[in-house]
Amino acid sequence: MGEKHLVSFSMVFLLVAVFISQAQGSALCDEAAFPALCRSTVKGASDPTSALKITIEHLIFETKRAKDSSLKIGSLKSLGVCKQNFDDAVDDLQSSLAYMQKKDIPSLKINLSAALTFYSTCDDAVVESGDQKKASTVLSNDLLLQHLAANCLHLSTLLK
Repeated sequence: MGEKHLVSFSMVFLLVAVFISQAQGSALCDEAAFPALCRSTVKGASDPTSALKITIEHLIFETKRAKDSSLKIGSLKSLGVCKQNFDDAVDDLQSSLAYMQKKDIPSLKINLSAALTFYSTCDDAVVESGDQKKASTVLSNDLLLQHLAANCLHLSTLLK
């Protein structure tokens, strides 16, 4: 009978620990531009540095995926612009990780802002192309990238 209580206590302790960890991580996202996306991305990270690192790495992954997706759409002059902008965004995001490690917060924020600008530039080029079917695919991918980048900028404001 004592073992049952021990097992139950262990389960309760584990559940409480997981809940507290997730609550701390979600508190980082309370003021984010896209809190639900932020919470799902940081996956319970409890400090801004690890949350930002996770989010930047996820944004790099999604940017590469968006680039691959846009290359499969077909040929539009604007897709070449997007490809270059996605490459530049990945470069800036990788630089952001390096600046974060060096604790160079101003340079980190500049690179995150630049990445966000690259996504908007891709959007502008695709919209100007006039091909609505191809544009809608690229724009939906870019919207996610812009939301993730905005959340990265929010998390960068929490660094000390």
